[in-house]
Amino acid sequence: MWAYVDETGNTGNNLFDPEQPLFITAAFMTKSNFDLVERASIAAIAKKVDSAALHANVLGVARIEEIAADLHKVLKRADPRFFLSRLEKLYLSATKVVDTFFDQGENHAVPWHVYWLRPMRLMLTFKLAKFVITEDIAQTVWKCVTAKSEATSKAFFVEAAKAMLEHVDNLPDARSRQVVREALEWAVANPENFSTYLSEKALRYTHSPNFVAFTNLLDGLDDASTRWKRPLREIVHDKQAELEKTFASWHATVSKPELADAEPLHWPGEAEPIKVQKVSGSTFRTSTEDDSPGLQVVDVLLWSFKRVFEGKDVGQNTAKLLNWASKRTYQHDFSFQGVGESAEAAFHRIMNADLPDKAITESKDMLENYEQNRRKHMTAYADAKAGKLIDSVAKDS
Repeated sequence: MWAYVDETGNTGNNLFDPEQPLFITAAFMTKSNFDLVERASIAAIAKKVDSAALHANVLGVARIEEIAADLHKVLKRADPRFFLSRLEKLYLSATKVVDTFFDQGENHAVPWHVYWLRPMRLMLTFKLAKFVITEDIAQTVWKCVTAKSEATSKAFFVEAAKAMLEHVDNLPDARSRQVVREALEWAVANPENFSTYLSEKALRYTHSPNFVAFTNLLDGLDDASTRWKRPLREIVHDKQAELEKTFASWHATVSKPELADAEPLHWPGEAEPIKVQKVSGSTFRTSTEDDSPGLQVVDVLLWSFKRVFEGKDVGQNTAKLLNWASKRTYQHDFSFQGVGESAEAAFHRIMNADLPDKAITESKDMLENYEQNRRKHMTAYADAKAGKLIDSVAKDS
């Protein structure tokens, strides 16, 4: 199969553009090389509206409506599938706060289960987003993880932690207030233990909505390949000057043939393992829409879908085309609403189960064990840090 990928809402590492709160990625997937098979057909459709290629923002609503029925016929012949990923930038910023300050591997004050069990981590994310994280705090954390020097990154890290401490009392329950306060106080005291800085510019782009959406895209393409029982031959992505190197590098990493036998990753408490290898055997390249009919198709569909998301009108034939495409679309929603609804559905049974006395006793014992380990790690780190300080003073003297 072949995949043609475009995106909209691009602000790179400018996460807080109020004009573009969403980042949307779409893939147009076919069982044959659409660029080769349908080049003449798409060129004829473009010629019908006096254009050399289909560029949605140039054509506008009226001319897209004029060609929508013709495009629909071509797509029916191609029998494609689609993947659509919606990413809410404010939700991404909240997850960055949690991963920066509450990763239990770096913050020894965080109880193990609060971060590593997904239901607990999601509850923490939603509570922080509602009661603690302001836009100024989110922007400071973003500056921290995208800073061009380690000193600057650490300065923003401490600034954001102190700012969040001022809002901890807004949290609605005592246990959350305790966990968050202890974690942030430990972060302020030990910023050196947090990996907030990435030295290479290309790596700093891994925080961007573009990259997060790209990783979701590869998951979606891999799932589609499994459903179709066809290997993915090629991914054609609309040219991205800033992120092209980052995308190509990540694709090369996860598609390595030698990863085929790699043990899947098992997230604590999750039934489904995470595949290490994705889109094996595929190639990745970027192209312009002028050179790729497949990219022209996904550009028109994505632009039209975006109008619908924004509550704007499209023509009758365009709406018919979008309705047909939506029935063939796999979706991923990385937003407060999307993640919240899927989490509620997934965890409903757990949250509403009647626990037997034995399970309650075992759970309390487990939590006590976590607490003992937490305190042990905090003490060990403090002792090691004090030892290094003594050694440093001794050397200076």
